[in-house]
Amino acid sequence: MYACLFDSPYDTGWWIEQVDAHAFDSVMASSPDCRALWNHNPDHVLGRTTADTLHLSIDARGLAYVIDAPDTALAKDLMVSMRRKDVRESSFAFITKRDQWTDNPDGTITRTILEFEELLDVSPVTYPANPATSAQSRSLPASMPKEMRSRLERRDLSDDGDDCICGCPQCAVGACGICSSDPQCIGAMRSLVPPSDRQRMEMQLALLGK
Repeated sequence: MYACLFDSPYDTGWWIEQVDAHAFDSVMASSPDCRALWNHNPDHVLGRTTADTLHLSIDARGLAYVIDAPDTALAKDLMVSMRRKDVRESSFAFITKRDQWTDNPDGTITRTILEFEELLDVSPVTYPANPATSAQSRSLPASMPKEMRSRLERRDLSDDGDDCICGCPQCAVGACGICSSDPQCIGAMRSLVPPSDRQRMEMQLALLGK
């Protein structure tokens, strides 16, 4: 399975994001203590690198992972959903060390992640969304140039007042895309808009070798 695909830009709703092919080099060299979770939920642990039940690797396509699934009801149910292809995508949680921002001629902004500082988890997910981003200005990365930040914040203020008011830990830091509390969280719903057909094809993952 792939948690991240290189050279596969996707629209976060605020900017276009892509991952450089060498972004994982330093973090992988450190033998990260990474978890495999279901839907980024820390209550649903599927594996862990330090327990030798989660195996990470980098190839030409991206960050691949293999889980030695536990003998639990959760894991068995998830395997059924994956074999049925009801669950077909993955995501990953991370902390960025270096990135690059580009103001494109068409007015869009591209963020290229050059290096990760920490890889927190990889997760099969119902909706593939970058957990480090959300549709709220408070979650804009500190590395974003001030001019770009100002432009997006002005756009945020011009929205129709649908700010997220959920109090869960994820929404508290602006990561409504992985809201764990309120299923009707506005921020989460805004982050779950289905991608275009092209983007969907780019995010398809090889599941269990099938």
